Amino acid sequence: MEQSQPRLSGHRIVCWLMSDGGISFILALAISIVLLGMQPPITQAVDYRLMHRFYKFYLRTTILSGELPLWNPYIALGRPFLADSETATFYPPNWIFILLPETPALFGFLTFHFWLAAFFVIKLARRWGAPHIAAIVLAFVWLASGPVLGRLEGGLLGYFCGLAYWPCLFYLAERLRERLCWQHWMALVVAVSGSFLGGHPQCFWLIGVALSLYLVGAHLESPWPKNALRCALCLGALAGAYAFALLLCAVQLLPTVDLALQGNRTEPSIGFSSYLSMGWASLTSFFVSQPIMEGWPDSNLHIGVICTLAGLIGLGRWRDVRVRGLWLMGAVGFVLALGQRTPLFVMMFHILPGMGLFRVPGRYATFSVWALLMAAVIAWRDGRVPLRKAMAVLILLMAGTAYVIWAGDEPGHSALVIAVLLTGLALLAVWHSRCAVIVVGPAGRSMLLALICINSAAGAVDMWSYYQHGGVSRKGAKIADAGAKMVDILQKKNLYLPNGVPPRLFVPSYFAQAGGDIKYSFSSVAGYGALTSMRVWSYLYAGTGLPVEFLQNTYLSNDAYRAGPFPFPGMNIVAGWRNGSPGGLFFNPHPGERAYLIYAWEQVPDWASALRRMVRDHVDPMKLALLEAPATGPAVTAGDVDGNETVIDAFHRNSIEMHVRSPQPALLIVAEAWYPGWRATVNGVPAEVLPANVWMRAVRVPAGESRVKMYYLEPSLALGAAISLGALLVLAAVGWRLHRKKLAASGGLP
Repeated sequence: MEQSQPRLSGHRIVCWLMSDGGISFILALAISIVLLGMQPPITQAVDYRLMHRFYKFYLRTTILSGELPLWNPYIALGRPFLADSETATFYPPNWIFILLPETPALFGFLTFHFWLAAFFVIKLARRWGAPHIAAIVLAFVWLASGPVLGRLEGGLLGYFCGLAYWPCLFYLAERLRERLCWQHWMALVVAVSGSFLGGHPQCFWLIGVALSLYLVGAHLESPWPKNALRCALCLGALAGAYAFALLLCAVQLLPTVDLALQGNRTEPSIGFSSYLSMGWASLTSFFVSQPIMEGWPDSNLHIGVICTLAGLIGLGRWRDVRVRGLWLMGAVGFVLALGQRTPLFVMMFHILPGMGLFRVPGRYATFSVWALLMAAVIAWRDGRVPLRKAMAVLILLMAGTAYVIWAGDEPGHSALVIAVLLTGLALLAVWHSRCAVIVVGPAGRSMLLALICINSAAGAVDMWSYYQHGGVSRKGAKIADAGAKMVDILQKKNLYLPNGVPPRLFVPSYFAQAGGDIKYSFSSVAGYGALTSMRVWSYLYAGTGLPVEFLQNTYLSNDAYRAGPFPFPGMNIVAGWRNGSPGGLFFNPHPGERAYLIYAWEQVPDWASALRRMVRDHVDPMKLALLEAPATGPAVTAGDVDGNETVIDAFHRNSIEMHVRSPQPALLIVAEAWYPGWRATVNGVPAEVLPANVWMRAVRVPAGESRVKMYYLEPSLALGAAISLGALLVLAAVGWRLHRKKLAASGGLP
């Protein structure tokens, strides 16, 4: 018995490796190894290099130091950290970055999500009748597709997580369509929760829209009343799953909503929602691998010519209810991806809830990619293809390929290869013209599966080649070590203070490596993230004489840096960028203080009024404070008051400790971003933190010596945690009850 146990364990391992889960794991492992081993590795992708890498570092170092990652004082004059959904603070797979160094943690992170995506593509394809080997190949196609791999090329880690959940959510929604039951609904709730916590609310929202369109399309058949009722029940179950998932995720959702209300996402507008839409020519990217349009991975839809061919043939099987669902989802998705080029976009903008909150409509085209891939599963099921349909699709694809070759752009070489392949397939179809139906035998299927794998791999290499030689990572080598170089410069200037106050810079990202301030402990006037405080964002633009920009709301325009190295009074900028100075870096001889006392204040109606006063009237915030109504403070005092002192004793991530001395009541101004969660104590007594000078913090201090502590508490974190805990208990109770009921039905319980 002792000798047979190892053989038994080894047999189980082999059996698991041959199962859907094992094969998915092997696929995920292989792709993750390639992505981290090739040059440049995935870690050089733009959003990962400038944002996610530093988010992971900040989460790890903050937790290991015994603090909560509530506030990030290093970018955009200070902003919430946990509330930013892209930090994925509450996403369990993200916690691997706390336990392991970056590279092994990223390897495990990618492997899990590739496994999740591959596993449910295989399960869904098998459920829809595809042979096992075909299901595995189609899973590989999804992993190597333009939408999935393209997001990683751009470093959009949160969006990649959302797309990894897409097959799982579609599989569970399809199970609900077939039979409404509590088990499937609860599994859908858990999967939807993972999709949201993964870190990209837009992807979470898009999947919900895609599933809704599919369910509506799949019920477009007679008897109409019965199917309309069934459709309503399915949509209700889907909406209920999304609603309950948001309750589970309230601990992340409520802080994110608070940040969005304070952030620089404009009021819903057509211009914002249609920013970076796709063109009609992007249709050819389904089957001709193409460079990323304007550096945006969302323009690449590649799944290969064979899958596109099979998908279009599969979409011709209109009698299948699933095909009608795929048609509605894919067609609406692509039309919406075109933005204002079609009237449907404007109509949907006014109908579809939440559409005005998100930009980059090219992401809707993922609906079409998934529709073609799933239609290919249906086409592959029996291997019988009507000759007329096959020839019509081949002619259509050859016309698209000819257009790409005629356009003469970079994908011309790929298009020539595709043209040869299509010509060969057309000749094969003509050879079968003696029959009305082409029957693809086992040998033909094996050949086509091999071509699919080669085509997908070649397309992925082609995409990565563009990424390597230019495209998304063009400036990666130039700024990869900019943060470390900046640290050396600041240390030589003795600008790192013992109290921990980070030196503040106003320099373009290629000087300081946007996001690197988190790791290297210097502070940036701007930042790199989808949500910045509207107060800070507006002041940075208006203060440099630029109109406030909302379409590109991730990072500050380079035009702002041309306003001079120190365009903002009272901001405590120690170094700025100036053209013509050595290395472009110029040090401020009189940077001012990060915290100071003033004795004159003025009440303004709101922060927008304060912004106009600051910019138009050149108000010096070190002499006059603009407080928003209703406000109370010390009386106006003419001139300066001697004998005052402000000292920052300790600067922490979530708090600042100071001591001040003043001969009379005063306002303590701290040149850090105000946000609703900031609180203060003065000599141990709670005091209100007031918004001052558009974006700064102010607190009243009495005459004499005072010890002041400002600290940050996430405003809605406690409420969100309570809601999440309550929803989790309800879900666990329902699950336990269903489990006991199942055991009782099987005779497992008395």
